[in-house]
Amino acid sequence: MPSVDTASAILSSLDALGVTHVLYCPGSRSAPFAYALEAGSFGGDARPILDERGAGFAAVGLARTGALPAIVVTSGTAVAELAPAVLEASHARLPLLVLSADRPGELRGVGASQATDQSGFFGTHVRASIDLEPQEASPSLVGHLARAVAAACGAPSGTPGPVQINVAFRDPLTPVRPASDSGDEAVAPFVPRPTRVMGAHAVPALWEDVVGPADAGLIVAGEGASPRAREWSEASGFPLLAEPASGAWSGGGVTPFEQSLVSSPLGREVDAVVVTGRPTLSRPIQALLARPNVRVVVVDAHAPWVDISGNASIVVADLEPAREPICAAQAEWASRVREAARDAGERIDSLLASGSGRTMLDLARSVAASTSGPLVLGASNPVRAFDLAVPALEGRVVHSNRGQAGIDGTIATAVGICLGSGYAGEAPAPAGERVTAVMGDLTACHDASSLALAASVGAHLDIIVADDQGGGIFATLEHGRAASAEAYDRWFGLAQSVDYEALAAAYGVAFARADAPRELESLLAHPTNGPRLIHAPVERAAHLYPAIRDVLS
Repeated sequence: MPSVDTASAILSSLDALGVTHVLYCPGSRSAPFAYALEAGSFGGDARPILDERGAGFAAVGLARTGALPAIVVTSGTAVAELAPAVLEASHARLPLLVLSADRPGELRGVGASQATDQSGFFGTHVRASIDLEPQEASPSLVGHLARAVAAACGAPSGTPGPVQINVAFRDPLTPVRPASDSGDEAVAPFVPRPTRVMGAHAVPALWEDVVGPADAGLIVAGEGASPRAREWSEASGFPLLAEPASGAWSGGGVTPFEQSLVSSPLGREVDAVVVTGRPTLSRPIQALLARPNVRVVVVDAHAPWVDISGNASIVVADLEPAREPICAAQAEWASRVREAARDAGERIDSLLASGSGRTMLDLARSVAASTSGPLVLGASNPVRAFDLAVPALEGRVVHSNRGQAGIDGTIATAVGICLGSGYAGEAPAPAGERVTAVMGDLTACHDASSLALAASVGAHLDIIVADDQGGGIFATLEHGRAASAEAYDRWFGLAQSVDYEALAAAYGVAFARADAPRELESLLAHPTNGPRLIHAPVERAAHLYPAIRDVLS
């Protein structure tokens, strides 16, 4: 069976199964997919991407927007380059497919070039791993692919995530002359009719049955939170606290400054918490969820649910809003929480106003105030700065790779979000908006090669490099106190000497510099088409992070 025919059958079947994007990384063993794409076997968005690691995180970004992407890579180390993105997708429960081209069985274990044991390479980090031999389009092949897509989407009842489809290709890897050219009778092409597997809907439990009465209840929303969180809050009187990337801010009704509130004396009065999504950003929230005198109700349709301390009282797949009227004690509590949030906001304003105005916290406020499109926040300091200091993200779509909370692939993820949200290409960005990505200098340096990807797709993207001269996140942790200044800079800071203007020019990306957050606001108020890298030096100001957390104490 010609390898290109196998590749065509796979791509046309995935197209019919709902795959929206194919990101193709060049290689010889994966070449059959290239020929199939060129021949039009896939009707969705297909594009070549040079770097496998960047392609992996671009797929993560696409999946975050609701797309279903597939990444095609050649054999050998190319597969290993996808490991960080596969881990992020697995823990963030994002559906994506890895199509890894492989050597046939007779070339494995005999010293052949670019041959390794890549079947099942990702182990427990994928929802399924499927091996395919060269074969004609058939109901059997389509059945395997339907199962792979269902596993990626978490259907009919499971957890979404990445899936590997490992395809062994034999020579020839190029198209061969069809049988009809040699006088044989043409055979009608196989038309795939794949099985669409529908996800099962969780049966919601009654609020009164699982949450019960409470005088001081909260709803805590982490990444991947239920879209019903605001509805629960309004019906129960439980104030809604939400991490920036929870998705809850887009629906509104969030009480800001969650870390300050939970760290205050008021936080010690909490007697019940409804948790939705994966709140892993702050230690104060984790301490709250670990308290034995707090009834913790976890709402999660998938395993593993987040319960780091093992303190959850009950786990339910879904939850109905409360039906009983809000009791007087809970209503009074909600009013006190709102008033405390206003007080926290005023104190944080005063605290930042007395400083230099050039910290990551100031930058976060400036970005929030001067942009309106989707936000992509680096998983270390930037997302924490937004969580601590930004008073409102009402109506905003915010993304952050919090599945593994790593800095890897942040630029590529932002590009994927641009592609999946319509912020890329020659057409102007929607309503003049852009995607804004905020990241530290080490995060930007770690993924600098993805600037080429941003330029190649014409991403309407501002990449703000909040440069605090190295790993500023560690200064806000115990390491900032335990290590000497010299040891900190040597082992934790790792400041990089980078000419960001030259870096942007090397990849054909526009450049600007903002020496203060106020200058940044002016730049963001004048968007342009295409990607732009903005170098924004900031001060570490590690002392401000605990000061803001404890501003109500």
